[in-house]
Amino acid sequence: MEVDGQTLAAFFGDTPLRKISPADLTAYQNTRRDLGRAPKTVNSELSVLRQLLKHAKLWYRYREDYKALKNTKPPAGQAIADHEQVRLFDIAKSNPAWFFAYVAATLDFFCGLRACEIKALQWKHVSWEERRLAVRRSKTPAGWRDPSLNDTCLEALRELHQRAEPLGFTNSEHFLFPWHGLRKQLDPTRPMTSWRTAWRSLRKAAGLPSVRFHDGRHTALTRLAEKGVPDWVIRAQFGHVSPAMMAVYSHVRRKALDEAAKALEPDTTTTAANSELEKTADQDRRVASHVTSQQPPRRDNVIEFPKEIGAPCTTRTCDLLVRSRQPFR
Repeated sequence: MEVDGQTLAAFFGDTPLRKISPADLTAYQNTRRDLGRAPKTVNSELSVLRQLLKHAKLWYRYREDYKALKNTKPPAGQAIADHEQVRLFDIAKSNPAWFFAYVAATLDFFCGLRACEIKALQWKHVSWEERRLAVRRSKTPAGWRDPSLNDTCLEALRELHQRAEPLGFTNSEHFLFPWHGLRKQLDPTRPMTSWRTAWRSLRKAAGLPSVRFHDGRHTALTRLAEKGVPDWVIRAQFGHVSPAMMAVYSHVRRKALDEAAKALEPDTTTTAANSELEKTADQDRRVASHVTSQQPPRRDNVIEFPKEIGAPCTTRTCDLLVRSRQPFR
């Protein structure tokens, strides 16, 4: 969100900073809320004043009394469906008047760049060999990063470069999206202020009148969350993402966790088959045990005593010295 300070100037007028009281900040909050402004908008506006007071070393007067408004409104971001995204870009390519809006939307939906980051891009920030951008202007310094570019973004940037080359707008200090003035005046040394008109016409033609430009970033984040990309990778590619917004995408990751839990369920078919096999094997063991119990015991290792033959007390033996009880002849 970009705050130009006009609302602050209209409310405080020529009041010196040292004469602004904590009650004035509360009055500003109430006035803006009565006009229907969201808490996040009011807090962003007062953050500009807070920075001025800190620079003037006066913020210590308000530190204990100032309370930022609580944002109870759920995030407005939405992720559009795949077929809606395809229709949006097909229509964007069909009209040359929407070319800048098409390239900006490509960096939004397929690289996750904010509008302020896209407007601040210069050709020196594009690395064709390394396939990356150098984002050096963002909502906060935490948004500075070097996101990687996929083939879709590279193709759109090359087409933009080809159109800018005949005009001499490809200097390293020139902005990718040059300033548009009246009567088609172009100034590549200044960034474009807005593509709002083209975007409204584009989304209306695509049948998506409620889709905001920033929803492209939400759509890209949702795609990564659906694929289970870790949070630290998302932050490296998209810059600072507030914990509140990461919580918005947690429901997407929850689907992946539910699928993982489902994948750990035991295979009932295999379990039933194994149980039947064990039951059959147990029956076989019982039958074998019963058959074995009915058979006579084996006579292995049974000592055989000499059998009696002839008269009583006369036995046959293998001892040659004792043949019988008869005397030798």
